[in-house]
Amino acid sequence: MNRFLVLFFLFVFFAGKAFALPYDFSSTKSVPIKLRIIEEISTKNDICEGQVLKFRVVEDVYYRKNLIVKKGAIIPAKIEMIITSGLNGFPAEIIIDDFEVPNVNKTQLISTYTKTGQNRSLIVYPIKWALTWLPGVGSLTNLIKGGHAKIKTKDIVTVYYYPKWK
Repeated sequence: MNRFLVLFFLFVFFAGKAFALPYDFSSTKSVPIKLRIIEEISTKNDICEGQVLKFRVVEDVYYRKNLIVKKGAIIPAKIEMIITSGLNGFPAEIIIDDFEVPNVNKTQLISTYTKTGQNRSLIVYPIKWALTWLPGVGSLTNLIKGGHAKIKTKDIVTVYYYPKWK
């Protein structure tokens, strides 16, 4: 049994080295890129996964005195996932990713942005438990839905550029 464990750990160690990604994540130096959406979106309206959204850069972005992205540049992104609001007060959620920043490699970006609606379950569950002594009344709170997720034009969306990543 001991030989098997030793062989297993050796295999995992060498296989991990063979399939390791070439990224150097030891550098934590990041450059924030602040964006604003051009047109407001909400889960209340007709939006779909894969839809392209346009963002505008809020301020010039520099790294080592070099201009990376100019203020006012348009940055497209896609809606990765939409989670609709659910019963018991669970909120809707919009997940945006795949930002295409010019002159920046996608492997050097951390660009997932999530916007969540109002979570009403924090109110619904205590009410539900308080009403359980009345037969069937607590179940009526199941019909309360969570809030819609909205991204407004005044919201700042920040993606991070890591210049030392490969």
